[in-house]
Amino acid sequence: MQIVANESHIDTRKKIGERAPFAGLVVLALSVILVFARPDWIWQTMILVWVGFLISLIGSYLGDRFVGPNAQHKRVPEALKGLDNKYTLVMYKFPVPFVLVEPGGLTVMTIKSQGGEVTFDGTRWRQKQKMGLLRRFAGQEALGRPHRTAEAEKQYLDDYLAKRLPEGVEIPTRVAILFTNPQIELHVDAAQLTMPALRAAELKRWIRREPLQPHLTVEEREALADLLELGEEARSKLVRAV
Repeated sequence: MQIVANESHIDTRKKIGERAPFAGLVVLALSVILVFARPDWIWQTMILVWVGFLISLIGSYLGDRFVGPNAQHKRVPEALKGLDNKYTLVMYKFPVPFVLVEPGGLTVMTIKSQGGEVTFDGTRWRQKQKMGLLRRFAGQEALGRPHRTAEAEKQYLDDYLAKRLPEGVEIPTRVAILFTNPQIELHVDAAQLTMPALRAAELKRWIRREPLQPHLTVEEREALADLLELGEEARSKLVRAV
């Protein structure tokens, strides 16, 4: 499998995710010092508190996605490891973060990093996780409604392709919800969803079992390669993959 990634996008957010929590603590510490050093600076102190808190939240939010062994740009390739050269994983090059170019089209992967127990009964998503409230207070994204997020991401990609592909070229797309945290217990009523919700260990098997058909033409692959502005080697692999 070929991987095409926007490395500068990933590196920038990784650095922010690593450094922002510490920077936020420094700002909060300064606000504490101001309380005693300049008790008359009430508004300045309050502003520092909020700035420090926001910096810490941003750092935690990005750290959850880009830092450590569970970083999404690491976990998704690991989940797809073993796929042959017919597949190209595109990370942060489209308006949605993760897209798999398959022989028959594109699969948008909506990533969820939450751990614990996640359930969907056809109406509501629920999550139970140790210290879940504290984790969310520290910047972890709420579970939300993953199927709505997935539908929106697919629409973003469809609109993007429609505006930029040559006239007459249409690339089939589909979506899958992927839970990348290894500490996930997933209970989903598949009959109530129009898309699969998968653990990382299940993704590769699903892709092989449910391939998009028919295969893209050479012209369609060339149009995708142009859109991604690939180098010669990466372009050749994508166009020639059959």
